[in-house]
Amino acid sequence: MPRSHLPGRLDPENTFLLVIDVQEPFSKVIREFASIVGAITLLAKVSKLLGMPVVGTEQAPEKLGKTVQGVDELLGEKIEKTSFDAFGDEMIKERLLSLGRKKVLLTGIETHICVLQTALSAAAHGLEVHLVSDATGSTFPEDKEVTLARLLQEGVYLTTSESAVYELLGSSNHPRFREVVSLVKEYRMRRSKGKI
Repeated sequence: MPRSHLPGRLDPENTFLLVIDVQEPFSKVIREFASIVGAITLLAKVSKLLGMPVVGTEQAPEKLGKTVQGVDELLGEKIEKTSFDAFGDEMIKERLLSLGRKKVLLTGIETHICVLQTALSAAAHGLEVHLVSDATGSTFPEDKEVTLARLLQEGVYLTTSESAVYELLGSSNHPRFREVVSLVKEYRMRRSKGKI
């Protein structure tokens, strides 16, 4: 059976990456912001290598500012929103569903507000949601912890950036394996040196 038909399994042919509101002002209030951005950057680079759509949202950018540098240039598409839930805007909902992918790799800020509401709506619209725990954050750790527990109860799959990357590859025989491993090594090195 192809991986795309296995519940709970990521595959590049049937998955898209969604980056929620990784905007400049959050860098001053979210703990481990640089680490979150590092994980999202890894996922976006790998997604592009594997031919997956990479979509980002910006919450009221005229007030909250633009997507942070480093992530912004990796987004294949960027959509402005005012609803906390990305699916709460009819145009955005239709755009995301029109990608024709059944699984969403979900990242972004803040976990307990926009990410939570988007995850619940994505699941309600029939998408299988994989939330990347190290690629999302909240100002206060308790908000994130409680939200992750709630999402587990709601049937959302939790993963980490590196786990998701290798699950998308599926095998060391993948033609992009060496390129992806190189990105993972770079990510690990920067993380171990505290640069992200």
